[in-house]
Amino acid sequence: MSKLRDNKEFCPYCNTNLQGKEIPEKDQLHYGATHGSRKIAIYSREKDRTVKWQCPDCEGEWERE
Repeated sequence: MSKLRDNKEFCPYCNTNLQGKEIPEKDQLHYGATHGSRKIAIYSREKDRTVKWQCPDCEGEWERE
C-alpha cells in the first residue's frame, strides 16, 4: 500500500470532486501523489506561474494558495 497522500480536493463553488485518474503505482513517487488532478491551472506570463485554479465542471475560479 502506498504511503503517498490521496489528492482528494473539491471545487469551492460546485463541490465536485477534483481528484483525477489514479497514477500508476510505479510512477507515483515521481508525482508525490496517488492520483492526478482535474483542476485547470490559470497561468500568468507576467508572473511566470500559476495564479488561479479553475473547475472543469462549473468553470469557477479561485486563487492559488
